Amino acid sequence: MKHIVLTDPTLKGFEYGVLQDFKEEIIRVTSGHPVVMPRRKFPKLIEARLGHGTRYGGLRKLIPKIECDLKADVLWVVLMGAENFSLDLFKNWDRHIGIKILYIFDTFESQLPSIRRVLQSSKWDLAIASFHGALPFLEEQTQQKWHAIPQGVKLDRFQPVSKDEKLIDFSAYGRRLEKVHNSIKEYCWQTGKYYDYTTTSTVQPHLDPLESYRHYAWHLSHSFFTFSWPVELTNPKRVLTYSPITCRWFEAAASGTVILGQAPQDPEFEKLFGSDLVIPIDYTSCQEKLRSVWEELWENRDSYFQSALNAREKLLEKWSWESRIREILELVNLG
Repeated sequence: MKHIVLTDPTLKGFEYGVLQDFKEEIIRVTSGHPVVMPRRKFPKLIEARLGHGTRYGGLRKLIPKIECDLKADVLWVVLMGAENFSLDLFKNWDRHIGIKILYIFDTFESQLPSIRRVLQSSKWDLAIASFHGALPFLEEQTQQKWHAIPQGVKLDRFQPVSKDEKLIDFSAYGRRLEKVHNSIKEYCWQTGKYYDYTTTSTVQPHLDPLESYRHYAWHLSHSFFTFSWPVELTNPKRVLTYSPITCRWFEAAASGTVILGQAPQDPEFEKLFGSDLVIPIDYTSCQEKLRSVWEELWENRDSYFQSALNAREKLLEKWSWESRIREILELVNLG
């Protein structure tokens, strides 16, 4: 049975590393083949204005479609967001496709117009969102059956190191709360500890996503503690009706790093990670109280690290991309 996985070499940036890992695992598990997603060439100004997610995105349906012929028993379309989809500008692309599987990482409310265009481009056999909490609004707004299969990690990329190899005391990558960030930064500066955190979104915009993702994985596994917060807490306008479980939780947990912050409110979180994976930090505390928290954490770092390793050993198989792929194949009776 021939599986093909659509790839998009135009996507650059650290955030697409997890996307590429998932696709590579699909190809490995299914003995599939990567196929570059077809794209139309337009003048840059037109392309920018008619992109998904823009105010003129709805005009894409007025663009005359051209032929596209993909051939496979099973087609995997895996998107970070529906905005990355381009097959809506083609016709008959699915006539020689057997089973069509759609998996979308981010399905936030603001992305609904783009999600609808993806769904209207074909009759999908399986539409999958990575966030369980998104299912009610997705099914109500699209009148389409959706499944929820959470995100994951490639286990041979995110692995723990021994405590003696931990070169980073505290870290924070991506979204953060400034009050906590400033507090831990001051504490580490005053006590001679190292706090590693994201200082820029992109230094080399054309860097291969997997290269920067490998760097990130190394930094994460070599951290004793790392901060992680729910999306709705750091970016309240990004998600409105649910609490998503993003890839950062899986990456930190698989790395055996002690996670500080607050867990998402989704009930699925405890099923995936247990009830005490995240050490809660009260971000409303005064600076003096926060400092006492950092001191206690550091004093007991070895026991916290061992707890993180115990959780990893117990729950690791629930976090792998391979387990997600097997679940998807069972849904379409190919497992």
